[in-house]
Amino acid sequence: MKEILKTLSKYKWSILLVIGLLVGQAYCDLALPTYTSNIVNIGIQNGGIENITPIAMREETYNNIKYYLGGEDLEKFTSSYKLILKSDENYIKDYGILNNENIYVYIGEDNLDDIIMMPLMMSVFKDPNGTKLSFAVEDITKNEALIKSGLVSVIRNEYASLGMNLEKVQMDYIYKVGTKMILVALLAFTLTGVSVYLSSKISAGFARDLREKMVSKVLDFEPQDLAKFSQASLITRCTNDIVQVQGLIMAFLRIIIFAPIMAIGAITKVSGSSLSWIIIVSVIAISMLMLILFFVVVPKFKLFQNLLDRLNLVSRESLNGLGVIRAFANEKEEEKRFDEANKALTKNGLFVNYAMSIMMPTLTFLMNSVAILIIWFGAEEVNNFNMQVGDLIAFITYTMQIIMSFLMISMVAIMLPRAIVSIKRINEIFKTKKKVKDKEKTKKFKDDCFVEFKDVYFRYPDANEDVLRNINFKAEKGSVTAFIGSTGSGKSTLINLIPRFYDVTGGKILVNGQDIRDVKLEDLRDLISYVPQKGKLFKGTIMSNLEFGQKKKDENLAKEAARIAQAEDFILEDSKAYDSEISEGGTNVSGGQRQRLSIARALAKNSEILIFDDSFSALDFKTDAALRKELAKHTKDKIVFIVAQRVSSIMNADNIIVLNEGEIVGSGTHEELLKTCDVYREIKISQLGKED
Repeated sequence: MKEILKTLSKYKWSILLVIGLLVGQAYCDLALPTYTSNIVNIGIQNGGIENITPIAMREETYNNIKYYLGGEDLEKFTSSYKLILKSDENYIKDYGILNNENIYVYIGEDNLDDIIMMPLMMSVFKDPNGTKLSFAVEDITKNEALIKSGLVSVIRNEYASLGMNLEKVQMDYIYKVGTKMILVALLAFTLTGVSVYLSSKISAGFARDLREKMVSKVLDFEPQDLAKFSQASLITRCTNDIVQVQGLIMAFLRIIIFAPIMAIGAITKVSGSSLSWIIIVSVIAISMLMLILFFVVVPKFKLFQNLLDRLNLVSRESLNGLGVIRAFANEKEEEKRFDEANKALTKNGLFVNYAMSIMMPTLTFLMNSVAILIIWFGAEEVNNFNMQVGDLIAFITYTMQIIMSFLMISMVAIMLPRAIVSIKRINEIFKTKKKVKDKEKTKKFKDDCFVEFKDVYFRYPDANEDVLRNINFKAEKGSVTAFIGSTGSGKSTLINLIPRFYDVTGGKILVNGQDIRDVKLEDLRDLISYVPQKGKLFKGTIMSNLEFGQKKKDENLAKEAARIAQAEDFILEDSKAYDSEISEGGTNVSGGQRQRLSIARALAKNSEILIFDDSFSALDFKTDAALRKELAKHTKDKIVFIVAQRVSSIMNADNIIVLNEGEIVGSGTHEELLKTCDVYREIKISQLGKED
């Protein structure tokens, strides 16, 4: 988890920017229903009249309102209006009544609705005898918004008396609010686009960086580390598991942050409404549905990754072992094995998809039911003058936003377990500690050129006994040291200790006078060219494979190495020569050609130490002899180690070390060992007979 958070911290400023954009987007989305409500309530129902403070009024109306005011309210009212005498050319165009009488025009800045609402009602409503009616304060404050809406008709009549163009007033308001609504919608669209772009860039960049770190970590694994994970599992962890975490990051940036902001904002907008109980009921229903789905689907999500690992493992084994499968005519059995893994994964996926497919129509039904409830009970509220039509429309919109927010959060909650499983699997890779690593303070190699084993013991991790015991020998510059012994005697294990694929459990190995545990791994492996038992080539060209180990690409050196390795002949047979394509794993060349190219690659690196781990086994005797003859000419200033099964391959070595059950039982030249080592003599007789 630490490595994942560390990788994500690289994008902290971008994440903060996305959060800011989401807040802006939520603000815009929450503002749109209010604009819709205003267009319906004010623009359509009230004819575009926003408040009951008249922008102009007749002198009679002015005096009637003034009659009911006193103190500060009177002073504020009178200072907010200016008397316009009749026939004033500056105003007569807008107010036709100026042809006959004076008017008052509003010049104030503050809204006077609270001051003039009660006087306006008293001045308008009279009993049959002409006496002004009085209204209790509680009657007005009981539903102030609706009373104001009712008084708008009074203001509209006043405007009509003034000769104002009421249609223009209405359309001006609708255009004004509509323009704001379009601008807010465009802003929301822009913020959404930018936030989605940044979120995608962050999640994709995070996945790329994490994948690079994982691959780098896996490449740093030693053989004992790789033994903990199958190849199929490592591939799945580096691909599918990272995709799951990438999806979670994207969901976090787009949903986990945005949904709560929207939900809280929408709840704030509708709080206090008489229909709020519908929201509570709908949220409880969605929560129950999600809980049921959570307990049903989550276990299947957890199983999915393991089933995917299994399918990848079976596929990889079938492809890698295709030749063996055909040789044993076992295609049906392999098809059956793949079919079982494939059906298990398919069954798991279908169950999840069925559950999710049932959920969507259920949620749609739930949302439509909520909308019907709001319209049903909301219509009654409108009929009782407790709510306006525009407010009802806004309430429906806000309710849908709340439901969708909880729905999105619930969907992420379902995704979360699968992502957590992937995070744990990824974390297992990063938690694997290197057994072979550099010390905090390292040393440099000395000028001497030799390799020496001093009382070396080695035991594999978790093994009960040593594989190698009391190994002592020294290899000088210009010498060829060969290892031979029966299968399982420890030959390959011994030479794998030189490049520190494993660390010795006892004794020490010196290279150029330094304990290899005291120098940097990179410096040590720069000195070594290694050819494994199975030649491994990489997809590309022959030249790209030959130059693989070179820090500074040298085409001439690569071609010379190919000539020494007896690979030049078959390379030049192709018209493309060194530009000939090599498929993955080198499957388009024969075993002998693959081995020669692997040897050439090691020679092209031009290292001080050459290690050949049974690297001539696929060569015929003629090619083997020619290669060794050329190799001897070009390795006079190098240290050469050869692991071999055939005595004929090492007869000319300067020092032959015979291993038996992890111990050295003989050491010397071919002739010396024939006289002094029974094990070597038995191997020689079994391969070549009593006579060479």
